[in-house]
Amino acid sequence: MSAQDILLSPQEQNEGQDEIARDVARTATALSTHETVQRFGSANAEYVKGYRGVDNVTGQRLAKGLVDIAKHKVNDDPHYATQNIKQQAGFSAEVATTSRDNAEAIISKSKVRSSRTDDLPEYGKNHNVVDRVQLLDGQVIDGSQSQMKFVGNRNQLLDDIAKEDGKFSRYRGTKLELPTEQFEGDRSHVLEEAKKLRERAERAASDPSKAAHAEKLRSQADKLEQRAASADFQPEPASEYCRRQAQQRRANADKVEAKGEPETAAKLRREADNYDELAEKVSDSGLTTEDAIYYRKHPGAATLLDIGRTAHRAGLEGAKFGAIIGGSISVLQNCLAVAQGEKDASEVFEDVAVTTAMAAALGYTTAFAGSAIKGGMQQSGNQFVRQLANTSAPTLAINVCLSLGSSVKRFVTGEIDEAQLLIEVGEKGAGMLSSGMMAAVGQLAIPVPFVGAAIGGMIGYTLSSMFYQVALDAARGAKLSRQQLMRVQAIEAAARNRIALEQAQLNAFVNREIPQLRQETQDLLAALYSANSQDADALASSINHYTTLLGKKLQFQNLMEFDDFMSSDTPLVL
Repeated sequence: MSAQDILLSPQEQNEGQDEIARDVARTATALSTHETVQRFGSANAEYVKGYRGVDNVTGQRLAKGLVDIAKHKVNDDPHYATQNIKQQAGFSAEVATTSRDNAEAIISKSKVRSSRTDDLPEYGKNHNVVDRVQLLDGQVIDGSQSQMKFVGNRNQLLDDIAKEDGKFSRYRGTKLELPTEQFEGDRSHVLEEAKKLRERAERAASDPSKAAHAEKLRSQADKLEQRAASADFQPEPASEYCRRQAQQRRANADKVEAKGEPETAAKLRREADNYDELAEKVSDSGLTTEDAIYYRKHPGAATLLDIGRTAHRAGLEGAKFGAIIGGSISVLQNCLAVAQGEKDASEVFEDVAVTTAMAAALGYTTAFAGSAIKGGMQQSGNQFVRQLANTSAPTLAINVCLSLGSSVKRFVTGEIDEAQLLIEVGEKGAGMLSSGMMAAVGQLAIPVPFVGAAIGGMIGYTLSSMFYQVALDAARGAKLSRQQLMRVQAIEAAARNRIALEQAQLNAFVNREIPQLRQETQDLLAALYSANSQDADALASSINHYTTLLGKKLQFQNLMEFDDFMSSDTPLVL
């Protein structure tokens, strides 16, 4: 291929410049999402950590990850299988909720972190009261201890905590996290209550003396089922149930106290206080029982859904920043075009609207994909990949694909040839690399979340493109000057011969003079070390001799000549 073949036509050069301008705008738009990608990407890394059960950033190995819990064996007996899977789903819920809480803390820039007690040495494995805690700077926050319970009968659980003789009374004073449907109250919970009542009625019916009680239980079950089937069904949240129980016990306490049973009344009032405290402690875990079971059965798919939801939120923020940056660039470009007479003012609004919409779409795509990529890179087992996650690489991934994709498309359609494709790929590759570095510099210079990175990226891409273009022009010029090659080669040969001659002369001088100079230097140093106030003339003589070797002669040869100089008007010669 000749040098002429590599040269681009003026039209192709203009198209190339337009493509560079588009790349500059796209790079600025993409880098405007850098802070968003970093923040939401770190949030996504929490899901990866929860899934694998290891934090590759700190080297900490968690007690269990979602994938480990999913490997637990399920009881073969169908009667116990459901109960077994729900118990394991409770463990999965602890891991998933912890990952979600930490992801939200990172997104909101909070320093508070959540942890399972199984992952903290001070609590040990399977603590019988506390499942999760919140940490600030590695220290447990007082009052943050919580117990997560995924049980079939919510009200029975609350009763077992509040009653003085309840089997879960040890949970008092600790936050209680319930499945969403149990915290809010729903039909399934009411139907579960009805089912429990019918089971009790069946057991009571086996004793003829308890027939009336069995009938009463059936009647209560019927009412609950009718309530659940009602169109105007109103669920009872867990906190409301606790308050209703507290109110009922205080009323009963007044009644039994009136009958002369103060101890029973005191017990009822203590339980009422327990219910009131529990009403304040109970909270929504953020997961339904169905969600927890899904995490247990399909940990990989559940983790991908979490990453997808978080990446979507990042995309929405990215779209906002992309629209701001892309729209601003479009306004400036269009105003310049109007001022130069290249575009009518009537075209500006439509062009700005279209460009802003495209920039918003690019911002969404960049932030969505970048945050997902960043999450995986940050928890990679490879240290280099983890370090790369903190650069602009995740942010620019989509932009690189878009930028290079346009060049590949032009090559496939025949608009450019192989050499021109390589030229564009080289230019864009250099531009993207420089953008990443300049983005970091820009962020330091302008510490505003996205403005500094965007400006730095624009500068980096533009400068690198300019430098590359200059270098390319120089290379093309060399190829077009082949007729001067013979002359250049002759000059190079003469220069090489002259260099060889100078090198030989230098070697001869070093071999001849350096040994003598080394010996004379040692003699001078010896004279300096042995000198004292009585042999100034001897020291002066040594110094004069040494300077003579260097081709110089000092103005004074001894102390007498110096004294004569001081008493005369002779100028000092340096």
